[in-house]
Amino acid sequence: MIAETLITVGKELFGVFSKLDENRLKRTVRVADYFSSLAEIIETTSAYLKKGIYPDGECAELRFHAEKMVSTIGDIIGEAEAEKYEELLLGVWEIERMHGELISVSEAEREEKLRILDEAAGYFRGVSAHLRVSS
Repeated sequence: MIAETLITVGKELFGVFSKLDENRLKRTVRVADYFSSLAEIIETTSAYLKKGIYPDGECAELRFHAEKMVSTIGDIIGEAEAEKYEELLLGVWEIERMHGELISVSEAEREEKLRILDEAAGYFRGVSAHLRVSS
C-alpha cells in the first residue's frame, strides 16, 4: 500500500506539472528541490530495504516533506489539489513500515513492491527535472 500510494502521487504530480504553463513555473528551483528531496527519501528507503536494513529516520523526513506540500506547491496547482497530495503522503509517511511488510511476503512480491518504490522515486525525480528544464 505504501509503494502504491507513493507511485500514484508521483505519477499524478508528474502529469500536473508537465502541463503547467510557464507563468506558473516561476518558483521552479525551490519546487524542483522539494520534489528532488522527496525522490531522495524514497530512493534511500528503497536502498535500505533492498539490503534488508530498517530505514531508520525516513518516516520523519517523509512526514516533514508531506506537511510542506501545500505551502510549497499550493499556489501553483491550487491549494485543494495540493492538500489532496499532502493527505495521501501523510497516509503513508510511516514508510519504514515497509520493512515489516516485505518480510512477510514472497520474494516475487517483495521485488515488485521495491520496483514500484523505485518507479515512484523516478516520477518525483521526473517532476524535479521537468521544472529545472522548464525555467
